[in-house]
Amino acid sequence: MSCSLSLSRSDTRTIDLLISEEEFEARRKKFVPPPLRATKGTLFKYIQHVSTASEGCVTDELRGNEASDDMWKGKMTPAVATMQAKIEELEAKLAAK
Repeated sequence: MSCSLSLSRSDTRTIDLLISEEEFEARRKKFVPPPLRATKGTLFKYIQHVSTASEGCVTDELRGNEASDDMWKGKMTPAVATMQAKIEELEAKLAAK
């Protein structure tokens, strides 16, 4: 089996991988992301809360209608999610009184 990789240094900065769709799908299924380099501390917090470089590495910018509570649920640390649940529980108790 042969595979060729074509690198293009044009203005679009693209990489064209010339393999069959079947080969690409097989590679995609086998891919396992590497473990995080940090699992605690400031770097871990940064990894969890900052968007990718392709999105500008921002922490607080929202685009269009994406600014919803659902968007933030997946980006919370376990501690923040626990605290948020506790706040909601206490607010519900206050509302019931």
